Order: sequence, then structure tokens, then C-alpha cells
Amino acid sequence: MQGVDTNRAACHYNTNMGLTHDISTIKLKYRELFELAHQRMLDLFIRLQASHHCTLCTSTPASVDAVLHPGCGYRDWQKEVILTLENTIGKQILESLERIKASREEKGACHQCGVCCSFASSPFSYAQLQQKAAAGDYFATQFTSVFLPYESVEAAKARFPELVTEIDAQTDEDVHYYYCPHLTEDKRCGLYNDPRRPQICADYPETPLILMYKNCGYQSWKDDMLPTTLLAHASLELSQYYANKILDAVKQSENAH
Repeated sequence: MQGVDTNRAACHYNTNMGLTHDISTIKLKYRELFELAHQRMLDLFIRLQASHHCTLCTSTPASVDAVLHPGCGYRDWQKEVILTLENTIGKQILESLERIKASREEKGACHQCGVCCSFASSPFSYAQLQQKAAAGDYFATQFTSVFLPYESVEAAKARFPELVTEIDAQTDEDVHYYYCPHLTEDKRCGLYNDPRRPQICADYPETPLILMYKNCGYQSWKDDMLPTTLLAHASLELSQYYANKILDAVKQSENAH
């Protein structure tokens, strides 16, 4: 079974604004919470199974995604699990993520350091981001509407030596660095009241999964909300996994008979 792509999640659409929680730390925490979410989900399946039975089966199905015989009473169990995953669990996850986002301004505030505007990194080159934007990718479209690439890694490192060094130490992949040319000398947004200002800038930081500069004013919010966010993403990934596995098992059962 595969969990959420923590490289992608940790970098918030593969774009980050500095490092405090390194990628390896987030991965380790995610694995721990993934196992917790997985066990909770298996316990839920067992509880739901208790209200179902089949007169023809000599034992209960080995798993919720078992291929069942025609007319098996445990098919209703599978249906109940899917409905629970899609409606109850799915709703709870979305509500949790909304509460996390809403708590951002309660637990943090922008210190106007300007790092998130003058230093962004991505494994995608500017040309690749432009291609993604042309294909309709929302984040790439917003990002490339204002951000420009540094001339070289060396140019980015000359301005942010500590951050570039930290990022290089965390990955063997190529990393591309970007800046917003609209940042003023006093570290204010030159597009703050301009309709050209992307929504991703207004929403930053949209999630605690973003890799954040250590002095960012939202760091306390990130520290508080990161475990809850990772648990929500793990639960979402598991819900999607099991819903798809059950649907595949139902199809196999129908095709076999």
C-alpha cells in the first residue's frame, strides 16, 4: 500500500519557502501517523462488520476488499464501508483541514521578512512550470504569473546561502530557485492591492506542510498544526485506497460470476 507522496506534500506542490522541519523529519512523522490512521481504519472496518453476516459463509471475509460470492451478506458490509469512507470520514477530513487553515491567523502573523517572496524552490524548471501552466495547472499558472527564476543556483545561494545549503542537503534532485520581482526595497508586496497579485500569495501559507523559513511568523501555527495535518492527509489517502480496492473487488466478483 502506498501512502501520500511526502516529497510532494512537504513541498506544497513542490514549491517551498525555506526550511525548519526538514523533509526527512516530515517523512518520519508521516509514517508514524499513517500507521496510526491505518489501525484506526481497520478497527472501524471490524466494528462495521459486526452488524453483517452471511448464511453461506463459514467464516468472515479475510479483508474488507475480499472478492465475495454472489449474494454474500458481506457485500452490504462493503457498501457500508464505502459510504462511511466517502461521506462520514471524507467530511471529517475536509472539516479538519478547513479548521487548520482557519486557525492560521489565530496562531500566526506575517512578520514581513520577505523571504517567501524572494526565495522559492522547486524541482521544476521555469520552462516546465510554464508547460504545466499552459496545461491548466492552477498553482503553476499562479506561480509563473509573478515569480521569475534566479539566473543560476549560485545567484540564489549568494542571496540565501543558508537556505540553499539546507535544501541541497535534503535532496539529490535538481532544484530551481525563484523570486518575485514585485517585492519592494522595504520588503512589501508591490502588488498587494493589485488584481495581478496571485491568490497563492494571499493564501500563503495555505498548509502547515509547506517548508517554512525558520523566522516566519507562521512558524508557531505550523508547529501546532503539522501533526493534525499529516494525520488528515494519511486518513484521506487510506480512504481513497480502500474505497478503490473494494470497488475493484466488487467488479472482480461480478465478472467472475
